[in-house]
Amino acid sequence: MNTAFQRLQHDQRAELLADWLQHLTTTFDRHHAHPSSLDIQREVLFNAILATLAGVPSDDFRLDPESELGRHLSRLIAEQARQLANPADSIGSLLALKSILARALIALDAESPVIDELLWLDRVFDGLSLFAFKSFVDIRERLIAEQSLSLLELSTPVLRVWHQVLLLPLVGVIDTQRARQVTERLLESIAQYEARVTILDLTGVPVLDTSVAQHLMKTIDAARLLGTRIVMTGISPEGAQTLTKLGIRFADVISRATLRAGIAEALLIVGRRIAPLNEERPA
Repeated sequence: MNTAFQRLQHDQRAELLADWLQHLTTTFDRHHAHPSSLDIQREVLFNAILATLAGVPSDDFRLDPESELGRHLSRLIAEQARQLANPADSIGSLLALKSILARALIALDAESPVIDELLWLDRVFDGLSLFAFKSFVDIRERLIAEQSLSLLELSTPVLRVWHQVLLLPLVGVIDTQRARQVTERLLESIAQYEARVTILDLTGVPVLDTSVAQHLMKTIDAARLLGTRIVMTGISPEGAQTLTKLGIRFADVISRATLRAGIAEALLIVGRRIAPLNEERPA
């Protein structure tokens, strides 16, 4: 056991914790929200760090993610990542605690060398900093991946306009991954609603080139196999010229200039039409 850190833990724990929390409040917490639960998590982490330092020193300190200290640090990093904190703040808070403990360690007995204790302090906080950085990056990447998936799903909505009529408005750039997502969602909706007509609106697609046209043709071919007709709308004059110059033809695809015209065409195919309220209805 390390008697120097045991003395700090026994005699100065409250003062050291207060100094650290005060430093974090004035340095890092002013940049973002500071819930009360964060101080509780920090205190639990502080106690776990002191308990580790008071233990038996090791020349090759590695933080076990399943240890008490590893779990506490992971929970704190996850909380900060969800609050969109800067990873530098997480590492900086650990380094601030290291500095506070180092000064207290030196002041504990100014006449006796504390080289071994300072080296042990370095090893522990180096391991904590590396673990915190890796945990922060992993959590942030997972959050970004989940948000990207949600945005991808929102960007490819398949809308039911009428019985057996679907609308797929495309907005933004269509790459290979998104084209696969579009095809999967469209085919699922066609099978679910037994759609006879699908309106493919390209008003929000900024660029129509060979790559985009190939993705669209694959989607159209797959949709046809399920027995639906495609009505394509919203191709801009520039996009039409580009597709013509490239020699790209959408065979057997009905094309209309506007979404309004496309919906009217789709309703006509299924034997429906939009009529004024005062128009006499057939008996």
